[in-house]
Order: sequence, then structure tokens, then C-alpha cells
Amino acid sequence: MTKNNSKKSAQAGNISSNKTTASNSSNLARIQKIVSAHGKLSLDDQITYMKHKGITFNYITEDAAKDYLSQNTYYYKVTAFRKNIAKVNGKYTSLDFGLLSDLATIDMYLRYALIKINLDIEHTLKALLVNVITKSNAEDGYTIVKEYDTYCKNKLLEEKPKFKEKNYIPVDKKIMSRNKEIDGYHYDLYTKRKNNPPIWVLIELMSFGELIRFVEFYYDSNKYNKKLFTPAFILLKYTKNLRDSAAHSRPLLLDVVLPKQITPTQNATQYAEKAGVEKLERRNLVSNKKIHDFICMLILHDEYIKSDAMKYDRKIELANIIERCTKRSHYYKDQADLIRVYRVLSKILANYHQKC
Repeated sequence: MTKNNSKKSAQAGNISSNKTTASNSSNLARIQKIVSAHGKLSLDDQITYMKHKGITFNYITEDAAKDYLSQNTYYYKVTAFRKNIAKVNGKYTSLDFGLLSDLATIDMYLRYALIKINLDIEHTLKALLVNVITKSNAEDGYTIVKEYDTYCKNKLLEEKPKFKEKNYIPVDKKIMSRNKEIDGYHYDLYTKRKNNPPIWVLIELMSFGELIRFVEFYYDSNKYNKKLFTPAFILLKYTKNLRDSAAHSRPLLLDVVLPKQITPTQNATQYAEKAGVEKLERRNLVSNKKIHDFICMLILHDEYIKSDAMKYDRKIELANIIERCTKRSHYYKDQADLIRVYRVLSKILANYHQKC
């Protein structure tokens, strides 16, 4: 090949490379414009944008990632976990798509387990409330409904001073009216009790948020055996967001590495200390909202669930999730923050129901 031919070949290669670079830049600019407008990205665009943000595809190929995004989950669900990873100059460091998909799987198992734990707590508290009200000679089952309604109305007016009292819906009407549809599961209960429901009917039909408010009412009103509900009065409200996220299949394991989000309850801090969580980790991670709320949920379950068999089942399920976290430990070798979270959660779980 002559020098002129070699020169022409090199020039052609440079032109081709420049065209490819220009094309890639144009494509990326298009994708960024879509992202800024919160528009829809194709699977190819999703992969391109993740690569632009520093996400690699070493453990899972790009084609396998496309299959995963189209068959197992969707872009937001799996990329939400990226918030646990630090950025350098706007790009993620040491973050592979394999890690994101692994966290998504662990998150799924955790959501299912927490739903069971919360259902245990919810059922047990409702049963305990009905039991103590039934045993109390001061209660007829109806007067307490009026007292609860007054409590709820006063709380509403206190929290929302501009709320017009004439627009207030009595709590019994509000709860019962949700069940008035003829094809609803509780229509028979509604037709029989809609006009003057006793408290045990309302407790049965209460949402979790309404149950929290009723526990607060019962405790604040110095009702019979109120001390039984002290842990629930203090901690139950902290479990609601965790419970709602799990029930609606929203990711839990995002932002779990963020320290000092809240001032933790003394109960949660003491529980972590008893579990062997070191002082610095307690200060940084027990103050993370989700870790704190998870501890509160475990405390309540351990306090109110009396069946050792049920506690054992829940502990084994959670222990299996902790063990599952180590299945692809090489994905996390550069993620010190996530490793710390794993270590803390392992200790906290080990402290749950020591009889197991």
C-alpha cells in the first residue's frame, strides 16, 4: 500500500469515527431531553442512559438486562436502588446493573416478609383491643364510639385549624360507608350495623391508619388496661410507611444508607444497642427512617405476638433474606455503605425473639 493510500485510509477511518461519535452524542442529547421532560424511554434508550450515568453491564449483559426490564420488572423499580450508591462528577461509581437487579430481588422478598409481620401485628392489636373493651365494666361498646369520634374531630381541628367543622364526617359513618357497595365483602355487616355500629364492628373494619389513631385515643383517654398498648402507642405510627410501601409494592431498599434522617426513638436505639450495633452505627443508621421503622416493627411483633411458632416462622423467613444478601456478595465488594447496612440488619434480626 502506498503512503497516499494509507493516508486516505486513515482519513476515512477518522471520518467514520467522528460520524459515530457525533451520532452517539446526538442520540444521548435526545435521550437526555426525554428524561428532562419525564418522557418515555425505549429499552435501548434506557440502557444507553444507564451507561451514560456510569452503570456498567459486566455481571449482566445488555441483552439480558433488556429481557429483565421487559419481563421481570421495569426501569424505575430496578434503578431506584441506585440512590444507595455515591456519585462522582454526576456518574455512579462501581455500580453494575447486576447489583441493581440483585437488590430488586432482595427487596421483593423483604416486602413479602414485612407484609406478614405487619398483618400479625394488626390482627393481634385488634383482637387485644376488643378483648380489653369487652372485659371493662366501664364500656358498653357504644359510648366509646362517640368518645372516639370526638377525639378524632378535635385532633382534626387541631391539626387543620382552617377546616370547617360542618364538613366533618363522623368516624363511624366514614368507616361504615366504605363498605356500602353491594358487591363488597362486608356489605352484610354494613346493612346490619350501619346506623349504630358497636366498637368491635368498627375495629374490624378500620384501616391501619385508623387503628393507629384508635390506639392513640385509647391510650390518651386512660382507658382500661391502657398500659398494654404503651409500645403500640409509641411505635405503631412509625411502621405505617413501611407497611404501606410493602403492601403497594414500592421499593424499600432505597436511601437505606442515608444517615441521620430522623431522631430515633429511645426504644429503637436501645434495641439496636442490645443487638450489638456499635455506637457510631447506631448514630448513623438507626437514624435512617427505614431502618428505624423496621426496628420498630420487630419490637412490636416481639411484644404482641404470643405464639412462639409464629415468631419462629417470621424470624426464619427474615434470616433467609439476610442469607440471600450474601449470594452475590462480589457485586458489593466496593459498596462499603451497603455492607454496613447489611451488618447492622443482621445484628438486629439476630436479637429478635431470642428463644428462636
